[in-house]
Amino acid sequence: MSRVFVLGNATVDVVQRVERLPSPGETLLSGSLERYAGGKGLNQAIAAARAGTSVRLIAPIGRDADAALLQDALAGEDRLTIDWRLLDEPTDISAIWVSADGENMIVSSAACARGLVEADAVVALDELGAGDGLVLQGNLTAATTEAAAHHARNRGARVILNTAPIAWDMRRLLPLVDLLVANGPEARHLTGHASGSAVTALVAAGCRAVIVTRGADGAWLGDAHGVRSIAAPAVVPVDTAGAGDVTVGTLAAMLAEGLPLAEALAIAVRAASLSVTRRGTSPSFPTREEIAAVRG
Repeated sequence: MSRVFVLGNATVDVVQRVERLPSPGETLLSGSLERYAGGKGLNQAIAAARAGTSVRLIAPIGRDADAALLQDALAGEDRLTIDWRLLDEPTDISAIWVSADGENMIVSSAACARGLVEADAVVALDELGAGDGLVLQGNLTAATTEAAAHHARNRGARVILNTAPIAWDMRRLLPLVDLLVANGPEARHLTGHASGSAVTALVAAGCRAVIVTRGADGAWLGDAHGVRSIAAPAVVPVDTAGAGDVTVGTLAAMLAEGLPLAEALAIAVRAASLSVTRRGTSPSFPTREEIAAVRG
């Protein structure tokens, strides 16, 4: 089985629950306040490890109490090896609002994530080898992300790019990407197209395979052979925060196991659908036993 390397951010998620999401300029009072380990890099690494593969997370954090919270939260993830890159910036924080119908809005700080420089990222990926998978997102700088993608390609590793968040022009990375995962708005931002047309445009731009997630409607999957739809099971959502990360992490693990892409994506969509029925980001992620059950 191949390994999964995740190069990304780690944050403390500060979650407030509200009846509805606020309008511009409006102040609402929340019903609760919770703190969890989070960040797209950390979340995707947890999801991949719980899906049964060996995972190495490389993530920058500060030298503060929030960093200690993250370290403590991951102590029980037995298939996850963590390479914390200690920086002098404060550990990043994500402010998350979750409405009664499960929808969310997120704003994350990124000074710590952007403090990870190209040379340090490449050194941290020294063990990356042929057949392994490297998962990237948009929280690090463009230069660091691009250097890591080049390094992975040179080593014969699979490059998986999750386009969230789009904070810089990702289009120049597309020829380096084996699998791109975007949601609908991100795909539209990159291509100017919606739905299946965005998938086709991204494949034409150089990606070897493209997934556009569609929430309750599942996902589009496209490659040189065309575009197909992967359905999601019907569930009642409680909290959709982190569902995309479950999709990416589970998908990376299934590919490391050698499953065909369409089968791996179907499992990942079912795992994400399970996560939205529970509260929280990383606390909602399926366990190893639950992943085994959704595989059928």
